[in-house]
Amino acid sequence: MSLYVALNTSVSGLLANQTAIGATSENIANVNTPDFARREARFSTDAIPDQFAGVDVNIIRSASDRFLKSAAYGGAADATRSTAISEALSRIEASLGAPGDNISFANKLDDAFAALTQLSAAPSSTAGKGNALLALQAAFDAFDRTTGAVQTQSDNALSRLTQDVTRANALLGEIYRLNQQVASSPGAADLIDQNLSELSTLLSIDVTRDDRGRVSVALNDGTVIADSAGFAALGVNGGPPTAITLSSASLAGGAASPIAADISGVIGSGEIAGLVQLRNVELPRLATLVQTTARGVADQLNAVYAGNVAIGATSPTGTSLIVENNGVFSVNSALLADPSSFAIARPAGGAAGGANDGSGAIALANVAMTAEARAAAESIANIGTASRNASLASETDNALSQDLSARAAASGGVNLDEELSNLILYQRAYGANARVISAINELWQTLLQTI
Repeated sequence: MSLYVALNTSVSGLLANQTAIGATSENIANVNTPDFARREARFSTDAIPDQFAGVDVNIIRSASDRFLKSAAYGGAADATRSTAISEALSRIEASLGAPGDNISFANKLDDAFAALTQLSAAPSSTAGKGNALLALQAAFDAFDRTTGAVQTQSDNALSRLTQDVTRANALLGEIYRLNQQVASSPGAADLIDQNLSELSTLLSIDVTRDDRGRVSVALNDGTVIADSAGFAALGVNGGPPTAITLSSASLAGGAASPIAADISGVIGSGEIAGLVQLRNVELPRLATLVQTTARGVADQLNAVYAGNVAIGATSPTGTSLIVENNGVFSVNSALLADPSSFAIARPAGGAAGGANDGSGAIALANVAMTAEARAAAESIANIGTASRNASLASETDNALSQDLSARAAASGGVNLDEELSNLILYQRAYGANARVISAINELWQTLLQTI
């Protein structure tokens, strides 16, 4: 081997190991960077017979386990979906108060029935009548407060849906743009993975990669929403029912072409799916439960009140104790304005009037023993059960998501022990090539001195 060939070999080894050291240093610097795939140094021989012999190196991006990656995306989608539902139901349960707060509609109904029982002992007391009416109003205010909490969570869900869809569209557009650069840039591949990780928290996705690292993102039914050719745009139709639309995004900025009027059924999971489920299923179910319970109690109270009479008067025909206005129940404002007109007598023997004996107040208090009144306590329990079940599902899904994410990161991520071992190896190889160059230099100096 001539000195020229030896020198070229050593220089190529020096440069190759310098490149490998740089890649290893990048790995170590990004040990805690999410979705960073380690860089691997692949050495290969590079020789031209009788002219050049050396080594070449290619720095490639480590491929993570695609099965684990796909499972991590699915786990993240399930976690954010169940978390969105759990948070909303927890807030509704919180509106009922803690067990000792006694502010739920079931507690307030108990207070109202107690006030009616107390009124029966002093049926001529206008103040007692006023207190009983105010207690009934407080009970139906509590019904309305819970209904309002449900509506607030529904409005919040729609607002978050709009924000999530806007963010998902931005991520899909960025994935399309990065697909154009990924073949020549490992950094672009890392950015694609970061965008995919965030996108997987918003909706369930199926990701495939080609040999050049470009990705294709599809929904559960196979509908492609982003690849190297373009991307689609999501939209929100508030409804009811709430729907997620899909349109093709015009790369030139022109009008978008509709693809589907509602893809909610194929989104599968993710925060968007959770918010749609809240709007279309969970919250309407709770709203119906509360309103049905309130209507049942109101109807029972009105049925009893229709049989009560005022002092020396006939039954207050056409006057209801509880009135409804656009689904909101309240005590008749005329009674609240004049509590003395609150009819709580039940004259014996079918008489048209008589002493205000308070029997009507007892009859109203006995509504507490009806199935409709018991349904109030049951509905409180149902809301609590729904909240606790959602919370348990959220905890389970989040634990699974964290485990899958950790395993996916380990398959293509950075191992410090391995990187430090490689760093020592490359540094020693670099030093060995430097010593060869130094030896060749000494030989050249010796030859020159000889000449």
